[in-house]
Amino acid sequence: MGSREEQYVEFRYYEMPMGRYDLALLGEEWVRQYGTDPLHFHNYLEIGYCYYGSGYLRFGDEKKKYHKGSITIIPANFPHRTQGEAGEIQRWEYLFIDIAGVLKKFYEDNQPFRERFMRRLLHSPCLIDEKENCSLASVVKAVLEENRAHRPHYKDAVNGYLLVLIQEMLRLGDEGVSKINLYESQLEKIRGALEYIETHYADEIRIRDLARECYVSESYFRKIFVQCMNVLPLEYVNLVRIQKACDLLQQSGEAIESLARKVGFTSQSTFMRNFKKYVGDTPKQWLLKNGNGSEYVNYHTKVLKGW
Repeated sequence: MGSREEQYVEFRYYEMPMGRYDLALLGEEWVRQYGTDPLHFHNYLEIGYCYYGSGYLRFGDEKKKYHKGSITIIPANFPHRTQGEAGEIQRWEYLFIDIAGVLKKFYEDNQPFRERFMRRLLHSPCLIDEKENCSLASVVKAVLEENRAHRPHYKDAVNGYLLVLIQEMLRLGDEGVSKINLYESQLEKIRGALEYIETHYADEIRIRDLARECYVSESYFRKIFVQCMNVLPLEYVNLVRIQKACDLLQQSGEAIESLARKVGFTSQSTFMRNFKKYVGDTPKQWLLKNGNGSEYVNYHTKVLKGW
């Protein structure tokens, strides 16, 4: 019997800097030989830019080749990993973007546009060649450089670039994003469940509810969900709930009793057990470590893939 440790997926949570919609991961830390990290997913949209090196982006059993000038657009909560060529150093830098926050702020009165954007582009990852989309690449690199240089008014400049970036991403869809989408056929089958969890995490959620959103049987839903996400459906539900709990802790210092109910746990003890399981600390311990307005807050959570 194989070790279950070989089968885990890691949830990597990042907290946005106060008043911002982007978080840039820059510098020498991201110059490395990629391939030792496990399959993982994030709580925000991830955009990566490859300065040099080559390898494969892996999504479950799927893989696509990347190289110098490759750009990745990976939706929140989508498992992936970067596998570099053996013995080769690669340099990546990353942007994490609160797309929902950007859209709500700048398109508050245009709900149809917000829904169209989220529906068309945020349900499947993309791998793009800079040479084939210079305009999108230039915007991505501009946001990275603004965050690196911290010139006067750079935060306002970044917000402007984020609006342009949204339009460039929409143009990808207009030009046929299906040509560069990865793993779309399988993920599309569970997209209804992912959207349902995002909006109903505070409610009681059963497997039959999620299967119904995908118009498939419960047994088939369990199978394809694990294939796509590498984690059981109800484990994923609890991950989302803990993510929301951390957001509330950061924002308001919510009391534990009311916090548990707000994110969908039926008892405080169940909430505390799951928080400790996924985060590694109690809510109070986590808040002491991460509730100080830090510009770089994260935790990594191992979730074993069950069978």
